[in-house]
Amino acid sequence: MSEDDKDERFYRDTEAIASPTLDDWQLALLEPLGHRRMLHRGELVFKAGQRDLGLAVVLSGEVEAFEARDGIEQILGTSGPRGFVGDVAMLNGTSAVASVRVKAEESEILEIPAAELRRALMELPGVSEPIVNAFIMRRQRLLRDREFVGLRVVATDGSRDGHLIHDSSTKIISRIGSFNLKARTGAGFANA
Repeated sequence: MSEDDKDERFYRDTEAIASPTLDDWQLALLEPLGHRRMLHRGELVFKAGQRDLGLAVVLSGEVEAFEARDGIEQILGTSGPRGFVGDVAMLNGTSAVASVRVKAEESEILEIPAAELRRALMELPGVSEPIVNAFIMRRQRLLRDREFVGLRVVATDGSRDGHLIHDSSTKIISRIGSFNLKARTGAGFANA
């Protein structure tokens, strides 16, 4: 099996975990924690680099996560009604690795602030499990994606400091992902 075939199979096999939808009961538990917001096509829900983001649940319409690189956009995923956007960065208050914008003509989202999200994930196991598992799987999928750049270290050729920053950031991302996956499943994952 070629690497492309393995990747295709991995993405197909992990789609349900990475893109779950919330049921009526889960939405009812989350609704009082946030506020509703109407957005129009092209409006940003959040931008790559923003920190301490909360959860955005799509109530109607559709949103898409994307990475802009050298004037070219790579669509990383979409979420429709009952879906939500985000990844592991929302759990630990680090910067978002991608931007999210409204794809539909109009979309209504439920925005849950970061502090409320973290509290809900600790106190509401029926809500936390699909959200945390989705965040972890989304990060695993990004780490495997050959097109996704994510963090960029810009330095002169042969720069010792540039190499140190690059190497440290790779280790940090690997440790965060490994820690979060072990906490949820009891197993580590290999950095792609």
